[in-house]
Formats: sequence, structure tokens, C-alpha cells
Amino acid sequence: MNDNINIFENPQYYREQLLKINLFDINQRKKIDGKSLICVFFTAYCGVGCPFCFFHSPTSRKEKNEFISKENHFSKDAVDKFIKFANDANVGYLQISGGGEPFLEFDAILKCIENIKAERIILVTSGFWAYNETNTEKYLQKLYNSLSKNSIKPRLTIRVSISEYHSIKLKEKPLVNLLNVFDNKYKNEKNFTLQLKFFEGDHALEKSLNEYFPGYKLSLIEDNGTDDEKYIKVMPWKYKLKLRSGYEVILGKSRIFKSNLRPNVNDKQSIIESENIYDTDLQLSQKDYPSIVHNFDGKIGFDWIVEYNGNVCTWQNRVQDNLLNIYEDDYDTVVNSTLNDLLTYSYIDKGSKYRESIVNEISPRTVSLMKAVNIRDYAGTLLFSDEKIRLYYNIRVIQDYLLENKINISNLNQLSKELLDAINVDKQVLQKMYQESGYSVLNQEFKLPVSSETLHDFLELVKLGHYELNASDIEKAIKRYNDITETKKIKSLDDIIIKNDMEVERRLTKRMMARKKIKSEEKEITYYLCRHGETNWNVENRIKGQIEDLKTTFTDRGNKQIINLKNRLFNEKIEAIFTSDLYRTKETTKIVNENSKLPIYYCENFRGLNMGKFQGGLMSDFLNNESVKRAFVDYDFVIPGGESINQLNSRYIKGIDIIRDNYNYDKVAIISHGAAISNIKSKISGEKYEDIDYCIIRYYNNKYTIVESGKYI
Repeated sequence: MNDNINIFENPQYYREQLLKINLFDINQRKKIDGKSLICVFFTAYCGVGCPFCFFHSPTSRKEKNEFISKENHFSKDAVDKFIKFANDANVGYLQISGGGEPFLEFDAILKCIENIKAERIILVTSGFWAYNETNTEKYLQKLYNSLSKNSIKPRLTIRVSISEYHSIKLKEKPLVNLLNVFDNKYKNEKNFTLQLKFFEGDHALEKSLNEYFPGYKLSLIEDNGTDDEKYIKVMPWKYKLKLRSGYEVILGKSRIFKSNLRPNVNDKQSIIESENIYDTDLQLSQKDYPSIVHNFDGKIGFDWIVEYNGNVCTWQNRVQDNLLNIYEDDYDTVVNSTLNDLLTYSYIDKGSKYRESIVNEISPRTVSLMKAVNIRDYAGTLLFSDEKIRLYYNIRVIQDYLLENKINISNLNQLSKELLDAINVDKQVLQKMYQESGYSVLNQEFKLPVSSETLHDFLELVKLGHYELNASDIEKAIKRYNDITETKKIKSLDDIIIKNDMEVERRLTKRMMARKKIKSEEKEITYYLCRHGETNWNVENRIKGQIEDLKTTFTDRGNKQIINLKNRLFNEKIEAIFTSDLYRTKETTKIVNENSKLPIYYCENFRGLNMGKFQGGLMSDFLNNESVKRAFVDYDFVIPGGESINQLNSRYIKGIDIIRDNYNYDKVAIISHGAAISNIKSKISGEKYEDIDYCIIRYYNNKYTIVESGKYI
């Protein structure tokens, strides 16, 4: 083995090698030819606002750009693509659920009922639309009419969730109206039924039945029985409700999950109950194989989840570096990408206990975190948020499949030597390589621009034990936070206060729901690259480059430049500011943003040219140096102790690409440095280098173009 290369120092590079090659012998794959189960969320929004909602669903659709965003709900195009996906997937059991409240997308529901060839369709709802009897009848009639248009006549069930939290806003009205209308109009319809769902320890249903339906009878049918006679879809406790009129309704009682995006993993005692709930439900409801569904004819099918942003995966099997999305990926692409990635295929093939056992070899804390969060949809995302864990798991799976003679050896030999060497060591050596690597989740965190809010969120999670960072990494994270925050500085993690803040919860939810970048959705983006205000060092013709000097001051001219920049960016309706993390750009940004209060993100990619040993010296000495003269002619030549022009251009354009691919802004400002902006302008335009202070770049149709550039007045 090459002792000089530890693959865990650059884990994503090697993981991407593995994603590009199909290593599994396809003749050895598990046979998955049964009817599938699909659970789909149409929207992130819900008007009820239950405090227990683990999706933290926004209650309003009036937020800026939110409702039109494909990150938060299905577009009409997505509905059509989903219908095709579901039919191609040979769906037998379709559950339209939440997330948000699906009946906010009622037209999408009707279209799916009419066109998807599932034998069973479940609509999960709070019942907000049944707040009065007239509305209840209108909605049910439309559902019934759509059902009659489906050629295979599926069984449609409306499953209404009844809880004390729903009752805060909805009272008992949906329950009473739905029971009355079904009793009077649909009680003899075998393919159009009502089902009620209530929760362990919750008495809202009992109270309402006692008050409005005296004489009812409630009887337990079975524990952990199936909700369907063709597909095993477990209902923890299945009851039958019989009203005095003789009308009968199936009731399902569900377990209460202790959902929490910020559990304290350091306090093992506090998360034991959550871990037990997770394990019990996984075993009883899915037999430890959540990504497949068992058909009663002996076949197995995929258990798919399709999220409101279009992401699709087998349940609990979403992984950040292999995201699939119905806006761009058809059914065959989704299946092939899922089966060809041994990380996701192994979960389908070997189940949850196998996956947990491998991750436990290097990070038992991460397994505890996954269970303690108690949100099953996020299981894969939580388990594989760390790039090093992803790579370790992937290699260990290959090792196990090699022992089973299920790996295509010729394809395996296409991998790089250092990766092959790692695959060929025993797991103790692999674990040692993992542990000795200096790469950590902090390196991942700093790949993207950070804001003071998101970095504070990260430090909260570190304090709660979600990530394993050494003292040096924690010190780096705290220093970066103190460098960019305008609020109280911190000395240690002890100074981080964990607050019950819904905005934090929503940011973390968004983090869990990372969406694949869809090529067809690329839009026009305008970047305003702006130099910081003139400083005393500029006047003195001294080189700062990437060094910090907190004694740097803006000149009178520099202050005027910043005010002019502030006014222009305001008039241009800039939506966010990305800035170099150096003092003079941060101070410029602070003044520019003092009235606008735009989101600010800090990014090392936008630092100026690293001029190495010349930083702090005079510009004349720099320009007269032979190495520097060569670097300005040969863009691959590295300035002694610094970087080359091409290295500058590469990291800077990568920063621009990161904004394009990870943020939903149309107009952004980048507060940066003169030499960097001038070189980027020259790179994109192909024109000769000239000193400039600002440059407007437009991205459209997969191309960057220069719109305007110039010097400050």
C-alpha cells in the first residue's frame, strides 16, 4: 500500500470514483419485481401549525419567492413527471402524505387519482378542508368523481389525523363532518372509504366521539397488522369504530416519536427512549428493511419516497452525493443510480442492521444521532452527512461483497491504485486510516460560504455531540465564528446557548432537505463583483494580498466609494452579499449592508491573489521581481510562497459556481479584492488584464459573460 496517501484526507474524491463505476455483478442482484409502495409529499406548507410537527412545516405561503420555489412544493410539471414515475414504478400502494398538508395541492391530488394505476391510494390529511359540512361534501364529491375516471378503479382511502394539536385550531369539526357525510352518503362504497388515525396517549379522538357520537363501539382488531391485503403496510394498532347507525370505520393508532433535530448525543441517558422508539418501529413496521415492501404473493418491490422538492429515493436511503430528482431523472435512471451505488444498494439488499453495524465500526455516535433525531425520513442523510463515513462504508461494503464473490473484478481494477490498496486491507487497518486522517466535517462545512447564523447552528450541533471534532478543529470553528459575527463573541462551546428557536429548526430542516441541482432549471443570475473601499495601504502602495491587519483604515476616498457602492447595490435590488473573509472586505460589507440587512455569507474563495512572501511589502519591489514578472506572463507559474493566476481564477470561479448551485438568488454582490476581480474579468472576457474596481457578470445558458466593468470614482 502507498504509505504516502491516506484516501480519507480527500474522501469525496475517492467516493466519486466509486460512483462512476458499477462494481456489482448484476446477475447477483436481489430480485425486486413486485409491486412498489410510494409515499409522496406535494408541499412543505401546512396551515394548521402543530407544535409537534417534525417537518417544521411553514404555515404561510406568502414568504418572498417561497411558494413559487420548487424547493418547497410540486410544480404542475412535477405532478406530470410523478404520475409517469409512479406508473413506471408499477406502484401498488400510493400514499399522498406530508410533510405539509397535501390538500393544499388539491388539483394535484385529483390528477393523481385519475391517472395513477395503483390498486390502493391513501390520502393523509389534517382535514382542514372539512371545517364545515358544505365544504366537506364538495371536496368528497370531487374526489369521488376523479376516482370514477381511473380505469382500474383503485380503493381510495382518506386518512384523517386526529390529535390534540390538530384540535387547537381545527377543533372537532373535520372529524364530525367527515363521519356524518360518509355515514349518510358513502358508507356502502367499498372503494371510497374513510380511515382515522390517532396517536398513542392522545385523547382528542375519544373526547370528540364521546361528545358527538354517543353509543359508539371501539374494538381492537390486531397489533402490527397490515393496512392492506396485498401489501404489507404495518399499522401498529388497528381498531374498528362502529357508530350507533351501524357505519364502521377503520382506525389506526400510531406510536409517538420524539422528533428532535437537536438532541444532546453527549447525554446518552436523554436519548435512550428515542433510540428505543426508533429501533422498535423499524423492527415491527419494516422488519429492518425499510427500502422494500413485501407483497403477499411472495414478491418484493421498492418502497419509494418522493419529497416536495422532487427528491426521490428508497425510504431512509437518501445520500447527499447521489441525489435523484423526478424533475430530471426518469424511473430507469433512478433505479439504476440506486442499484449501481453500493452504498444505497446494500441498504436494500442487507437492511438497516447491516448498515448500522458498519458505521458503528468508526462512529457509534453517528448511529445514535440518527436514532435520537427520530425522524425516519432523514436516516440516510444523517448517517452519511460526513464524507469520511460515506467513503469508509462504501469500501467496507465492497470488501463484504468481494467475500461473497459478487463484485465485478474487471471493473474494480479500473479504480486508482490507492483506492484499490485501501479496499485490500483488513478493516482494522482501514479504521486506523480513517482515524489518522486530519480531514473532518469542519473541512466540509467550510467548502460552502458560511454566515454567522449557519456557523452558529453548526457550533450548536458540535456542542450537542452531533460531530466528532478535535480541539484544534473546534478552535478553528470558533475563530471563524468570532471573525464574522456582529453579536457576542464566544471563547468556547460552553458559551453557545441552545435555544428553542424555530428559525434554527427550519434552517436545519432545509439542511436535511438538500435538493439536487436540476440542469433544466438553471436561470439567469447576475453577480456584482465589487472591490473593498480604498485603504491606507493602497495609498502607501503596499501589498496586503491575503494577510490581515486590523489597523487598516479606509481613506476618505475609500469611505466615499463604499457609500456609492451601498447606494448602487440598493438600487440594483441585490438579494444577498457574499464576501471575502478578510477584514477590509468584511468592514466594507458591514457598511454596505447597514440599512439593507441582507443575508451575508463569508467565503475564502473570494480572497485576493495570494502574493506569498511579498505580502506586506512595497508594490514596486513586487512588480520588479523576476518571478513575479514570470507569473504575470505564465499563469501557471506560482508566485513564491503564494499562488498562480490560474489558481486564483480557479478558486474564484468555483466560488461563483457554488453560489449558482447552492443558493436561490437572482442578484448577488461579491465584495472582494481588486487583483482578483481584474483577473476574473480578463479570464471570462478573454481580454487583456486591466486594473478595475468592479465587474458585473451574468450567468445564462451555461455561460458567464461580462456586462460592465470599471473603476470607482
